[in-house]
Amino acid sequence: MVERLRLAWFRWGLRTAIGLLWWGRKTRGLSVSDERVAVAGGRIRLRVYCPQGEAPFPVILYFHGGGWIAGDLDTHDAVCRDLCAHARHLVVAVDYRRAPEHPFPIPIEDCLFSLQWVKEHAARLGGDPGHLTLCGDSAGGNLAAVVAQQARQTHPGLIKGQILVYPVTDHCRHAHWPSYAAYGGRGYSLPLKGMMEMWDLYLRGSPLWTPGMRRHDLATPLHTCDLTGLSRTLLILAEQDLLHDEGAEYARLLRQSGVAVEVREYPGTQHGFFGFKPSPAYRQAIGDVAAWVRAA
Repeated sequence: MVERLRLAWFRWGLRTAIGLLWWGRKTRGLSVSDERVAVAGGRIRLRVYCPQGEAPFPVILYFHGGGWIAGDLDTHDAVCRDLCAHARHLVVAVDYRRAPEHPFPIPIEDCLFSLQWVKEHAARLGGDPGHLTLCGDSAGGNLAAVVAQQARQTHPGLIKGQILVYPVTDHCRHAHWPSYAAYGGRGYSLPLKGMMEMWDLYLRGSPLWTPGMRRHDLATPLHTCDLTGLSRTLLILAEQDLLHDEGAEYARLLRQSGVAVEVREYPGTQHGFFGFKPSPAYRQAIGDVAAWVRAA
């Protein structure tokens, strides 16, 4: 009971804080609509952002962050609006079901389903399924990386790019990255203790994860044996972020596997700078993402 109340408070607090910081500052002039989609065991929402102009537009499929337990379409509404307007892409944001009510692998299964759905429905929405990019931040970056890996077999050639914003790639209970010690303590936006709690809530009750496990292809993209054949990648890192090192290592392994990778690190930033509030670093990152996708 106490845990449920803490989680409800955390979700409400995150949504409220981001909403206040973005009050009156969101990009307007877009067409925004929601789609309700049936998935195995339930339904999810997809929010579609369409820019002004002549369709079809390239597509960005977006997975929000929040440690798999928080975040939703509203917390990342400003980000998706900016991506749509600046990159001139149709953006489809996925309201995947969250843990602990829906533990691993349900969130990633929802994201994998959304890829199939976008492939089938993009043209109706004004998008071009032949130009599809994945994007996600934090836990959403984890989901985007896993979807990209799985799509090599399920949808070969469909993914044209992936944008991973300080992604979770490793399981922090078993790893010892220097950035955990440097930026995971008091005073930083994502403490190591909090990250461990999120992992525990995500994996608790999972039929695919048993105590003592360190990796799984649907959960820890850093440890997937074969990274060849993945699409071009933009990896965004916050300098003062406990996830910095595992993100940088994922970029190194992608390059080693022959993947074209561009890494952008933003000095002085912490976890959450991408969309928590409209800061100069955030504006720079949005511009960098828009330039990167338009250069494809």
